[in-house]
Amino acid sequence: MNHEFEELQRKWQKSKQGIKNDLEATDKMLASITAKKKSNIRFLYGNITVLSIVVLGIVSFFYYIAPVKETISRIGVFLMIGSLSLRILIEYISILKSKKIDIVDDALKTTNNTLAFYTFRKKIHGPVTLTIIALYTIGFYMITPEFSIHFSIWQMILIDGSYIIGAIIPFISIRKSIQKEMHTLLEIIKLKNEILEKNNRPNDI
Repeated sequence: MNHEFEELQRKWQKSKQGIKNDLEATDKMLASITAKKKSNIRFLYGNITVLSIVVLGIVSFFYYIAPVKETISRIGVFLMIGSLSLRILIEYISILKSKKIDIVDDALKTTNNTLAFYTFRKKIHGPVTLTIIALYTIGFYMITPEFSIHFSIWQMILIDGSYIIGAIIPFISIRKSIQKEMHTLLEIIKLKNEILEKNNRPNDI
């Protein structure tokens, strides 16, 4: 009888220890997810800051230094500023979507919300980003005819060519940032799935 009681007590202690370990593991996962979520939001705020500075620079340049007069040039400037402003708006919407993901919510619900956010960001980094870059580029080259009046042919070749060369550096930087963001979002989904598996795992008694 004593042996059976001791065996039952041993199993109970083992079960309590297992629950404690699961709770500790879950807390660590939640802390990791929260940190990654904050990192992702900082990344989005960083994008907004950089893009806002670029927009401010473009507006200042064409207002104070080189105000364009031709209609096609003004449309070009509008496309450049408009495309960047659209991306700023998208980043802000992304921040709102990210903040709506409640880390302490139901594991399955949080995983689905995170997956929806990941899918949204993937679309943004795909056709939406390409469209924005295309509009900005078209706008830039629409200013070329008016600029060619004030610059020589070689200066225009230098200006237009420098745009292509200059675009390579930020493109590589943006690509690395996008890959980092996508990796972080996938890690969040993986961690939430692990929590879900732990919650659905039957306790050994």
